[in-house]
Order: sequence, then structure tokens, then C-alpha cells
Amino acid sequence: MADLDIVVVGAGLAGLTAARALSRAGRRVRVLEASGHLGGRVWTREVEGFTLDAGFIGMFTAYPAARRQLDYAALDLVALKPSAVFRQEGGVAEVLGDPRRDPGALPGDLFARAVTAGDRLAAARLAATLLTRAPHEWLNGPDESTADFLRGFGFSGRALERVFIPFFGGLVLDRALHTSAALFKYYFRMLLDGDVAIPRRGMGEIPAQLARGLDVTLGVTVTGLHSGAEGVTVQTDGGPLHATEVVLATDPNTAARLLGEMPGAQRPVARGSLGSTYLHYASAAPLERQPRLQLNARPVGLLNQVLWLDQVFPERVPPGQGLLIASVWGVPELDDSELDAAVRRELAGWYAPAVAGLRLLAVDRIGHTQYPQPAGYAATLPGHATPLRGVVLASEATSLSGIQGALESGEKAAAALLGDLETLSRPRGA
Repeated sequence: MADLDIVVVGAGLAGLTAARALSRAGRRVRVLEASGHLGGRVWTREVEGFTLDAGFIGMFTAYPAARRQLDYAALDLVALKPSAVFRQEGGVAEVLGDPRRDPGALPGDLFARAVTAGDRLAAARLAATLLTRAPHEWLNGPDESTADFLRGFGFSGRALERVFIPFFGGLVLDRALHTSAALFKYYFRMLLDGDVAIPRRGMGEIPAQLARGLDVTLGVTVTGLHSGAEGVTVQTDGGPLHATEVVLATDPNTAARLLGEMPGAQRPVARGSLGSTYLHYASAAPLERQPRLQLNARPVGLLNQVLWLDQVFPERVPPGQGLLIASVWGVPELDDSELDAAVRRELAGWYAPAVAGLRLLAVDRIGHTQYPQPAGYAATLPGHATPLRGVVLASEATSLSGIQGALESGEKAAAALLGDLETLSRPRGA
């Protein structure tokens, strides 16, 4: 006999969303999480009085699944400015963005050297085009690389190098812009419809809200799944559990291993990994009064994105101090001291000798930040059904890598077990 109706493996956003839907439907659900915290890659911690988010993470408020699943008012979301500082050679720093919501971006939009007059016209035409269809509609149909799409749309090579690679490439961790143009259009439309925002108390508030009232056990690693006519046995490092059904909601690579997926699958769950590294720095005083996201707009270097968090969240730092988060492309094979020294050398071009006043608080190396999403990737996405009887998949691997993909996958995995055809028929990204 089964001990539980459903075991959810993984307390990331997908697993928590599925567990909440199933629990609300009256099922007995237990969530197992290998780490010591909720949220997977979305979590927050305190270090020496500073509130740190693990990774450079924000949420598009226009995500449809986020609007369905989250109480924005309770999260106390703080919107980042809809603009960015593009850091170039020779100390050039130009602000580009949406002048309707950030008037400070207007001079750069009109005169920045990173773009041409033709690029400005193309940007206006692109925004007008994307507004003609619902966001999720841009995820379907013919696809090409983002680089090819932007060139075909009339953007200059300079705009690709100095704006779109640091802006969109930095978001999807793709310096070549091989990423699906369909995904680029979706994200661009998200920016037209809403903000990028972060809960005032940290991104960890999102999984905490989803997990409220759920039965979650941390520090339990699932080592195997065995299904049969009488249910599913979940092997853990603390002994077996038995359930009628299982929602597998780990990262895609772990899910593929637990499912026994072999290389060469036509619709693989394991889709590779793009990593990123994040360095958190404290300073005795803020080195800069800049609340905007700053992007490395040079085609070289380790730095990807930088933000002075104290300028957006003064309550996250001890009085009068500064807090800088710097993201780095990939996961360099350097120890903390070597990586710190390399990042400081690059930051010295921005802040000169003042970088000596930065104190390294923490380093987060996240091997799986996203999976690659090249042109045409959607045609090979797996569904929620798995080869194991009674086991369904809740993973961003079924949709798109990120918060929207995780939340909607959790919704649909629960719907598959509940026979909710309306939710299952919802288009990807809607």
C-alpha cells in the first residue's frame, strides 16, 4: 500500500507549484529536497548582515504563470529601472532603455554611440511589431538564431556587439546569440508589458510563498525511482518511501539520470547546462550612486552584469555600506582568490583604485543556471509523461529555461495527475 498519494522530488519553483496545486486538490503530498533550502537556484541568505540572493536573478512581472501563481503585493516587489548602463572601452558608459518609464535613458537613446540612427528606427519598429501579437505566440512557428533575426531586421553589427550581446546574451548566457529568436521576441515582449522586479526581502520570498502550508523535507536525496502496478518506490539516502504517483521536479540533468535516460533521445530531458558565477562584494561606502543594471559591453572579459544592490535595496545592507553583485560568464576554473583578483582587475577600469575597498563576502558557482536554447530547440522539448509508470516530469526542460518555464511546468505536471485538460492545453509561455 502507498504511504502517500504523491511524492514531489525537488523543492524548486516547478516542484513547489505542482505540490501546491495537488495539495489544494486534496491529495496527500510530501516534497523532498536534497539541499538545505527551498527554491533551487532561487534562494536568499544572510551573510554578515547583508542579504544576498544566490545568483543574479530577477523576475519578469509580465510572466503569465507568475501572475497566476504569486501574490505580488505580498512579495513587496521592487522594480529595477527599465534601462541599463552599457560599459565600453575607455571608460565610456552609456544608458539605454525605455524613456517612457525612465526619463534618464532618453539622452542615451538619442545620442549613444553604441547604436546608429538606423538601429534606433529598427528598435521602434521591433517594439511595434511585437505588440501586434500575444507574447506566447512569438514562441511558436519558424525559428532562427537571434543574431540572424536581428541582422535581418536591420540592426547593425555594432548594435549586436554593444547592446544585444550584453543585454540579451547576458540574460541567456550566450555571447554568440545562437539562442532562439522566438525566445528573444518573447523576452522583449515581456519587457514591453512589465518590469524586471525582485522581492524587497530577496528572491527567496518566491519559493517561501509557494511552499506555505506544504509538507517539505529538506536534506533528503532521492537516489532512485522504481515503479510498478502498486505505485512508485522512491529510494532515498534515508530509506524508501512509497507513493501512488511521483512528480519529478529536479534540475533537468538529475531528472534524466533518475529516469534512466540514454544519450541520443529524440526529446531529451537532459539538455546540457550553461553556468554562471556570482561574486558578492561589500564596501564601507557605496562606490557609485547608480541603481541601474550595468552590462559589460566589451566583447572580452569575465564580467557579465553588475548591480549595486544597496542603491535599490538599502535595507539589505548595514547602514552606510555598499553591496555589489557581479556576475561572470560561465564557471571559471579559478579558486576564489584568483577569481576575485581577475574580477577586481576588470572593475578597476570602472572604479579605478576604489576597488581596493571592496571586500568579498561570498562566491556562488552555479553549474546549471540555464540550458542552451538554440534556434529550433522547442521542437525537441520533452513532455510531462515519462517512461516510468506513475511518474510525471515538472521541469523547465518542458518549456523554457527560467521562472516562467518552471512555474508553468509545475502547473501542467499537477494538471496531468488531476486530469485538468484546460491547464494542459494552455500554450507554452501563456
